[in-house]
Amino acid sequence: MSFAEIHFLSMTTSQNVSAAVFLPEKGPFGSDAEPPYRTVYLLPGYSGDYTSIYTMLSIRKQAERKGLAVVIPDGQNSFYVDHPERNASYSRFVGEELVQRTREMFRLSDRREDTYLAGISMGGYGALANGLLYHDTFSKVAALSPAADPMELFDHPERGGFGTDEFRNMFGSRGDYEHGPWDILKTYAAAEREDIPELFLGCGDGDIAVSGQVAAFRRTLDAAAIPYHYWHQKGNHDIDTWERMLDPAFSFLAGIPEGTRNSLAIPDDITRKGAIVK
Repeated sequence: MSFAEIHFLSMTTSQNVSAAVFLPEKGPFGSDAEPPYRTVYLLPGYSGDYTSIYTMLSIRKQAERKGLAVVIPDGQNSFYVDHPERNASYSRFVGEELVQRTREMFRLSDRREDTYLAGISMGGYGALANGLLYHDTFSKVAALSPAADPMELFDHPERGGFGTDEFRNMFGSRGDYEHGPWDILKTYAAAEREDIPELFLGCGDGDIAVSGQVAAFRRTLDAAAIPYHYWHQKGNHDIDTWERMLDPAFSFLAGIPEGTRNSLAIPDDITRKGAIVK
């Protein structure tokens, strides 16, 4: 496993930005992945950064087992939307600049079928919104506990600590939100089928923050006959629930069955020191 932290001046956000990068390599516990690597761009949630993601969740394990490179940027509580009036275009950062710069720095595939977008909570919203906006770049989207309807979240600050002033700062007026590109219940319903990436949704059954939003988004997808993979087990809006989502989500992105790994450098049944490598 190779790991790097990168820092560069972003033209889309007008500031220095940081990200973590995991690259799969061959080895006794690795995969047969060869460069250029298939890549997951994983977006953190509100108040999170790339260090909180990879220190609390087993991202390295998933990258190694599934044979995928993983890039985790900081999200700056942006909801990954554009604010051109503030020279802070986080949607363009995710959909254009981050992909371009990391492909220049590392041995990453430039093919759409090898490029995926994922996110947790606020990042799940960012993955769904930008996966559709940049459907020519991303072929699959995995959204874990996504804040699929920020308007509903901001209307109920007791569920996430947000208020109407913060909503206006993020999305503008309700009219701006409803008629712009950020209301994903509307944009997915109106999208051409061929423009919609393959979708994975995950949500705990006791998620106090976003379960209603995920249910509403699923109704939108069902009404439009848009297929998706859905993970649903006991859980809340927390690290333990997201950890349990990782294997099915990364298996979906890698295109392999849940609980399996990309081909091993050694067989599963080789026993070392009395323990079977699995």
